Amino acid sequence: MDIKLCAERISSLVDEFTPEMFSMLKEAVNMDSGSHDVEDVNALGEYLSRRLKELGGEVLRHHPDRAVGDPLSGIFLPEGAARDVRRLLLVGHRDTVFPAGTVARRPFSRDAANCYGPGVLDQKGGNVAGFFAIKTLLAMQELTPCPPVEIIYTTDEEIGSSGSGPYVTERCKNAKAAFFLEPARVGGELVLARDGGSLFRINVYGKGAHAGNSFQEGVSAVNALAAITLECSALSNDPAGYNVNFGLVGGGSGSIVVPEQAWAEVWCRYSTLEQIEMLLGQIRKILDSHNRNGIRVEMGEVITYQPFRESADNDRLFEITREAGRAFGLELKGIATGGAADAGLTAVQGVPTLDGLGPIGGNMHVDEEYLVSASLPERTKVLALAMLLADRAFK
Repeated sequence: MDIKLCAERISSLVDEFTPEMFSMLKEAVNMDSGSHDVEDVNALGEYLSRRLKELGGEVLRHHPDRAVGDPLSGIFLPEGAARDVRRLLLVGHRDTVFPAGTVARRPFSRDAANCYGPGVLDQKGGNVAGFFAIKTLLAMQELTPCPPVEIIYTTDEEIGSSGSGPYVTERCKNAKAAFFLEPARVGGELVLARDGGSLFRINVYGKGAHAGNSFQEGVSAVNALAAITLECSALSNDPAGYNVNFGLVGGGSGSIVVPEQAWAEVWCRYSTLEQIEMLLGQIRKILDSHNRNGIRVEMGEVITYQPFRESADNDRLFEITREAGRAFGLELKGIATGGAADAGLTAVQGVPTLDGLGPIGGNMHVDEEYLVSASLPERTKVLALAMLLADRAFK
């Protein structure tokens, strides 16, 4: 394969497709798809399914056994290829942190340098880049065959991937390499490693009472939760790579009522599976110690992001992608980040994995989120060539 010739053809095609890329980005951003809004997430899935079918892909849907949207795959195999042929995997999530109604207030917009709108960077820009990388390779088969590829659009990454995670794990059994379409870091770096994380809810139950007439008869769930919060937070050891964060808390029913119930939503970050086993074990001991004197404590389901750690195969995929970048005049760098995501799902299965293939931007998860417009076609070009190179490097 002539890399220079392929890079020139990819560059020409992506430049030709660029107006369509931004049109698709606008359409996708202008569809609300908050993680908890299942109908909205599935409506965006219908839109993406239609686009994948128009491109000639076979669409598969998965129906999780919980209240999240349906993840889907677009599969592109050479004519006559076996159903279980080894393939490249592209993975992006179509859910965002923004609830229904956000688009009406803050739709897609664009200025001379950037694009704006809910989820424009995290992760609708990456989803568009993955789609057009495939479209580009399909359009240049007179030069080189399009490798077998499957693109997965998940539905609940922002809330732990409890529904989509098992689907990604199942689909990666035939994957020779996996590219995750999360945004590049602010400086354009690819993501070589991520910490893991676990989400769970703590419910505390006490005994309600009138805070004036019957104060001594009450047992405050809020006071118990406050003590639990301090004890669990003290387990944090950020230099060692793990911490405990009580991000949302609530409780009580009125200022003159001893609170009968309280709750917290907790996030644990960690670098290794051994650390999360240790943390969860310590947290359970703390919770058990508060099951006394009229207080009852419950810990809900633990939703876990697998850590994404560096490996020889992951490093090899990174170097292949750096080679692709150089063909377009880019010197790509890599970085490890503390933010958890789905790349660990494939990495722990031994699939060579690289993250951060999406566009460059900033201010994710807030109203000021933006995507650097020039980076969308740029990263699409890199991804398309990296796919060709990875298909030949991994068997």
